[in-house]
Parts: sequence; structure tokens; C-alpha cells
Amino acid sequence: MSSVSENIAAGTKRKRNGEPKFYAVKIGFQPGIYNHWNECLAQVTGFKGAVFQSFPSREEADAFLTGNRAPSPQDGSASACTKFYGIQKGRVPGVYTDWAKAQDQVRGFRGPRYRKFSTREAAEAFVRNGQTPSNKDSLPGAPGLMEGNPKDNAGDEYAAGTGPLPPGAEDGFDPNILLDPTTGKIVYKTPEQKQERKIQPKPSGPPGMLKIYTDGSALRNGTSQARAGVGVYFGPDDESRNVSEPLAGSRQTNQRAELTAISRALDIAPKHRDVTIFTDSKYSIDCVTVWCINWQRNNWVTSTQKPVENKDLIQAILSKIEERKSLKVKTLFEWVKGHNKDAGNEAADRLAVNGANMEDVKTEELSESAESAKNRSTAKS
Repeated sequence: MSSVSENIAAGTKRKRNGEPKFYAVKIGFQPGIYNHWNECLAQVTGFKGAVFQSFPSREEADAFLTGNRAPSPQDGSASACTKFYGIQKGRVPGVYTDWAKAQDQVRGFRGPRYRKFSTREAAEAFVRNGQTPSNKDSLPGAPGLMEGNPKDNAGDEYAAGTGPLPPGAEDGFDPNILLDPTTGKIVYKTPEQKQERKIQPKPSGPPGMLKIYTDGSALRNGTSQARAGVGVYFGPDDESRNVSEPLAGSRQTNQRAELTAISRALDIAPKHRDVTIFTDSKYSIDCVTVWCINWQRNNWVTSTQKPVENKDLIQAILSKIEERKSLKVKTLFEWVKGHNKDAGNEAADRLAVNGANMEDVKTEELSESAESAKNRSTAKS
């Protein structure tokens, strides 16, 4: 029985009907004097080293708080609650002091992450940041490996595979057991087996900056017969990701083609890779790096109080940049002079011109093409 439970029991025995009690919390979440036991309990449960006691008079409780009276052996203390279960990924993440309640948060939950700690601080750090401070009950290696085998409340060892999952076990798998190939039965691993390590591949280091060239082309730009195309160039040996397609929609302009090419490049580029997009469109670069700052502040109205042109494409690009930024991935832009014998720019230009000459396709078909290219990029990254 924990010290908190013992004080509940002791307080129940001593309290007489109609006799008021004052609960003094000297060390807890919020020290002070409380008139109700439940209020006191809320300040000490789960607080390491909590000190509290009940008194028949407020004067005695005040003296206890101000230090004029030393705590007696009967003083309450929550320090006996030394096990804290941090649920990092489960139904309701948080820190629990009751294993049964902690189990309720992870049992049947796909891919739970949880561990047992000896201090609340360590459990909170695990829940908050995914940190895993050392724990003497666990072994290095696979999460959830334990020094001994689990036992029930009577001290008897559970049969292998029937006990509760150990804190830290991932995906509902207990790393302390295995299937005996000779008997076909589940058995506990030996200490030697628990110490074994899988050979881990040597990290190859972070991938370098991915360079992508984009371009847009509009034949008969500015006329009702304009036809625009989009070009995205990843490289000469990257045909599965290079893009050459007509611009979707009724507004066939060079600016929309340039912006669409950038958007398509961000769709296809792996989200874990830093990218630099090379384009000969200063307009596109300024839209998504400079002008957008004031446009967002002014509710997408220009300095002349006109709606921002191509707002839909600009917002889509900004959203993709923000998503990559949240993943701590860089998205950089670099202007290159068009038609100046830059191999990447010329390749993107050819792709864009070819796209403008293609027969018109529906937006839905382009979306399917984008999804297909994204899948190829993921496999290639």
C-alpha cells in the first residue's frame, strides 16, 4: 500500500463524525491548507517527495507549514510512488503512476510507445520530447528488454507470452520472448540472448542538397489562344521524375506555368531532402520569398488594393515550403539567366515547351500524374 493510501486509511480511523480537519500540504504541487481530503490528494499524488498531514485545528496546520513543527512519522508522503509510466504514444499520452491505467492507454493501440521510470521528471521528458533517460530496469538494445522475467502480485513468474507487455515495448511486441524452434513453444530469452545485438548498417550520412530546375512556357502568351507547359528537370538519368506536361486550367499564362513548375517540383521532391530550385523566373521567386510577406499581412491585397494574381498557386507553394520547414528541411531558390547555356535550365525549358505542345489534359489526369511521380520519388529517395 502506498503512503498516500496508508494516510487515507489512517485518517478514516481517526476522524470522528462532525469533527473538522485541516489538511496541510508542505511540499506538493501547490502547498497550502485544504479543508477537503480530495483537494489535498490532488496536490500530492504523483509529486515526488510530497509532505502533508491532517490536523484538528488550523493553528496546528499553520505551524506545520511555517516550519514551527517538525513532521512526525505519520506525516503523509507520496515518495513511495516511485514508478512512473510515460505514455508517449497511446490513447491518452501522459504520465501515469498506476500500471493498470497505463495499460489501458496502450493495449490494442497500434504502435504504442511507453516506458517505466523511477522519477516523474524522466517520464515527462520521455512523453514531451521522446527522450529516453536511462532506466535500471531495462537493458540496452531493443526497447522493452528487461533484466528479469515479469511476475504477478504473488511473486510468481508469468508463463512466457501471458504477462503484461513491458514498458517500452514497441508495436505490441514483447522482445523478452521467442519461439523455441525445437518445441514450437514460446519461451523467455536467456540473459545471453537478451544481450545479443543486431548488426546495424553503418550510416551513410545525410543526403546532399537536391538540385531541381523548373521552367514554364506559354506559346502565344497573352492571347486567347495561349497554350502553356510545365517543365521540371531532376537530371539526365532521372526520367521517372522529370516532368513535361501542359498547364492545367483555363488561365494559360507564362507566370502560372512558372509557379506550377515549382509546385510540381515540391510535390515530387522527397520531404526529407534539402532542395534548391533553379528558375529563370524572378517573378516566381519574389512571389514566394519576398512579396508574400506583405500579401499575407494585408489579406492578399496588393499595395494598389488589387487582389493578388495567382494567389492559389502561391499559397499552395507556401504551404509546401512550411511543411518542409516543419520537418527541418531547407527549400532554397536560385535565379538563373534564361537561354544562357545553363544545361539544367535549358533542359527544363525543353520539357516546358514540349508540355505546351501536348494535347490538353484534364486536371484530374495531372493529379494522377503528380501522385505517380511522387511515389517514384519516394522509392528513389
